[in-house]
Amino acid sequence: MEKTLMYTGPRLIELLTQQHQKRSSNLFRQGTFTLRWRAKVGSYPHPDVETLVSAGEPCGPWQPKRGRPEDKRNVGENWKLMPDLPLNGYIPGSSIRGIVRAWAKQQPERIPKMEALLGFQKETVISAGKIQFLDAWPLEPTRLSLDIVNPQQNFQVFHQGQGTPLSLYTLGNGRGPIDFLVAIQGVPGATEEEVDEVWSWVQQALKVLGIGSRTASGYGRISIPNHKGSRQLSEGISSILFRFHLSSQGNAGPDMKTIELRPSHWRGWLRSWALRFFLGVMSQKNAEKTASELFGTLEPKSQKGCIRLEMIQGDIWGDESKNSPTFYSWEGEIRIEAPKEILTGILLPIIRVAVMTGGVGRGWRRPLHIFMMQRTEKAPIPAARPAARGSHLTLDIKIKGEYRVFGIPLEPEKWRQVYEEWYQKVGQIWPERLLSGSQNPNCEAFSPSSCAVFAVPGPEQDPVNASDLSWVDPNDAESTRGDGMGLVYQQDQRRNYKRNPDLGGDAARGSAHCSWVTIRRHKIKHKQAGTQCQEVVCLFMGGVQAGCQHVRSQFLDDLSRIQGSLHLFGLKPE
Repeated sequence: MEKTLMYTGPRLIELLTQQHQKRSSNLFRQGTFTLRWRAKVGSYPHPDVETLVSAGEPCGPWQPKRGRPEDKRNVGENWKLMPDLPLNGYIPGSSIRGIVRAWAKQQPERIPKMEALLGFQKETVISAGKIQFLDAWPLEPTRLSLDIVNPQQNFQVFHQGQGTPLSLYTLGNGRGPIDFLVAIQGVPGATEEEVDEVWSWVQQALKVLGIGSRTASGYGRISIPNHKGSRQLSEGISSILFRFHLSSQGNAGPDMKTIELRPSHWRGWLRSWALRFFLGVMSQKNAEKTASELFGTLEPKSQKGCIRLEMIQGDIWGDESKNSPTFYSWEGEIRIEAPKEILTGILLPIIRVAVMTGGVGRGWRRPLHIFMMQRTEKAPIPAARPAARGSHLTLDIKIKGEYRVFGIPLEPEKWRQVYEEWYQKVGQIWPERLLSGSQNPNCEAFSPSSCAVFAVPGPEQDPVNASDLSWVDPNDAESTRGDGMGLVYQQDQRRNYKRNPDLGGDAARGSAHCSWVTIRRHKIKHKQAGTQCQEVVCLFMGGVQAGCQHVRSQFLDDLSRIQGSLHLFGLKPE
């Protein structure tokens, strides 16, 4: 009884349904939709106040006392003060109407009918529509929860300092789907056929575009239970589906302890790799401009991109390993939508390289391995203890109903072919931006003249048992590393790679530095060394010339000297 009195969100739709049944007007449509992932939508601050509050901006009495705008966005303070707002979220009818209009406009021949049914305003002419959109409320009261955006581009690509996490509040917490009720009604003068047509638009628009903001990044993605209609993409837009398996040391949420995989991990992964490719053939200004045109941007001026991404959760989601040190695993699907030429000619080659050289999320530059934590002033533990580090990602692409392993064979000619085909496509699409020679030396650029990729032996076997999510031998840290990781960890008078900011990074102490080296383990037998696995090592030179005394050049020399090392792409030692 108390719950009924406190939560009356869907009650209006129930009453309107009864009213229309009595009137037999047949101008009312409703249905249950499912929010797959958090949506940045709206909330009411109090049931007696009609002021709409955006779920995206902290406001009201819970904001920090100092009141500076930047305080509202501080993740740590907001998590301590209020990880969940005392507000039930909903989806405004105006948002649904806007999404439907945006979807309808994608086909010009549909615009006249859309304006007739949904209304329009052109200069001084205002025409009312025939369809009303009701606010959509979750079937169960759902609070707004703290979410996090962590800009990484400068840190990951340009090595210019760690990004500052930003706060926002969303409907849902990302740990489960949310069912909500959507309804429309025709005004007097509308026909049953017109209501049916707009209702079909609602279903298509929400399935294709999602709801709220940040939908291109995977937020607000919608499914419709028991709806048999297929998704109708806009003309010229193609879609591709990947099945993924990801194991990692864990991806932190806003409290740095909640382990979760987010669409923004995939979005950042794809955008950063695209930027690395463009930086190798364009000026920095044009490379960033191109990335913004593809993925969108907020600053300095808001711009919509043409690439959309959706993460679909699988049965295994954040499962912990069966033995220590703890790592986590996720399975699911990633759908990417983009203009066909961009998807097949630009994105797919980039994804091939990305999945061959690293993982996704925290620790993506290293294969999943065991790291021995040493005693420090901040962590005075009695002795070294093992911890999981790194990430392991596999992708399978869906072609004609079947999933196939996605990547590049460990053959130099195949790597050259993938890159040359990508380069030719860039020249066709953006000929005025394409430059010759090495570009942007002081950043991570993927090109034949700015990085080096090698395949090296090891480890002896895959250290992770995928069937039961456990370490094969958790007591032997070195057995989890191949020759590439062994080289990073090796310490002597000449080598100091592990915590060297100019090569191996230093993310754990003081001002963080990310590594210039990415390593990914592949379960492909090394014929010469006899190991069951190989590591693909990608070294970004960052403007350093081969043959000099710089630590990256020294690492390149050592990498090539590893017995059984195979040069796949890019620079070679002089």
